[in-house]
Amino acid sequence: MRLFEKIFPWFGNTAEPTTKKVNAMSKYTNPMIEAIRTAAPLDLSKAHALANSDLFAKADVSYRSIIAKAKSLGVDYVKAAPAAKAPRDQEPTKAHYLAEIRRALALPERSGDLTKAELVNVLANLG
Repeated sequence: MRLFEKIFPWFGNTAEPTTKKVNAMSKYTNPMIEAIRTAAPLDLSKAHALANSDLFAKADVSYRSIIAKAKSLGVDYVKAAPAAKAPRDQEPTKAHYLAEIRRALALPERSGDLTKAELVNVLANLG
């Protein structure tokens, strides 16, 4: 509350000051809100369908905005299950290749990349 709003009533005038903050208008109309509520429980496909309908398309409302509005209205939103991860290739990894090089050249076992001395050894065995 501003100082003016606190002091103004002390002078006998209890009318609301004209500097009262007004909330910004929402782009959602009552029919839009009702459409969201009737689509409950909302999911991604329903949000896309609503966004593509004339009511929401004319107002340039995205499906993400519809989901956010539904959450703010307290309408249930069912998240889509996460996509299953693709199985990793069964190809050998870099660590596997390094272990094989170490074994083939009788280098000491350790984790990590080859040291300079080990690379010199590899080069000598190649040529």
